[in-house]
Amino acid sequence: MSTTSSCIETASSASSASAAPARAESARAGQAQPVRVEAGAGLSAAPRMQGVRDAASVAVGIAAFGMTLGVTISVLGFGAFPGLLGAVAVYSGSAQLTAVTLLHQGTAVLAVVASAAVVNSRFLLYSAAMSGRFHAQPTWFTWLAPHFLIDQTYLLADARPGLTHRAFRQYWGAVGTAILVTWTGAITLGLAIGPLLPPMPHLRLTSTALFLGMLIPRLTTRPAVTAAATAALTAAAVGTIRPELGILAGALAGTATASLTTRRRVTPGRTARS
Repeated sequence: MSTTSSCIETASSASSASAAPARAESARAGQAQPVRVEAGAGLSAAPRMQGVRDAASVAVGIAAFGMTLGVTISVLGFGAFPGLLGAVAVYSGSAQLTAVTLLHQGTAVLAVVASAAVVNSRFLLYSAAMSGRFHAQPTWFTWLAPHFLIDQTYLLADARPGLTHRAFRQYWGAVGTAILVTWTGAITLGLAIGPLLPPMPHLRLTSTALFLGMLIPRLTTRPAVTAAATAALTAAAVGTIRPELGILAGALAGTATASLTTRRRVTPGRTARS
């Protein structure tokens, strides 16, 4: 069940991400020209503080997900070190949850890596949407900053198009660091709580519950529902033959469906309908 939920969530994420650049462009087209905030005297603290405040607005949801993921990692028998290493290195809850779930099921390492990569494929679309703002930055920033690119940081930064150059670097560093600290701290707490919980077999269903919790709020558009249905059917069909390939096949099928359906609904001068 968690395998199917995982690839459905991936497909619905891809559907939302495919339409994100078009929605953002449409929203900016209907607004007045944003005020450009350049680096200068007296501005050094403002973008950083705004980044911290914006990160605080999503901290509760991130902390809840991170703590539950930490408990799941502990319950499935993984140690604290792999859990914390994944929190910082992978920096993606859905990909990390996919990896630990598949490893617990005995899936081959290459299939786990491929599945996690497909889960994170939506970040390619985020990167394309952010490329203009990143290209205007120093080389060191373009190498380091993409590590902070996740769903929340993309949406928060996209809502502040007026931040440019140094101000954007300060904002991005602050919001990314604040979210990473929150995420890592929450997983650490979950890893600490996990061993203290009494033996409860249903705790192993936590990964399924997490994926369903991420999935359901995203099923708000026809492309998302279509992609989710395709992913579920493909994962179930392939999973009966090759269980270790179910999530990968479902995620690929769902992502392809999301891309095709979104492309059909976006034409020059129009944006995806919600």
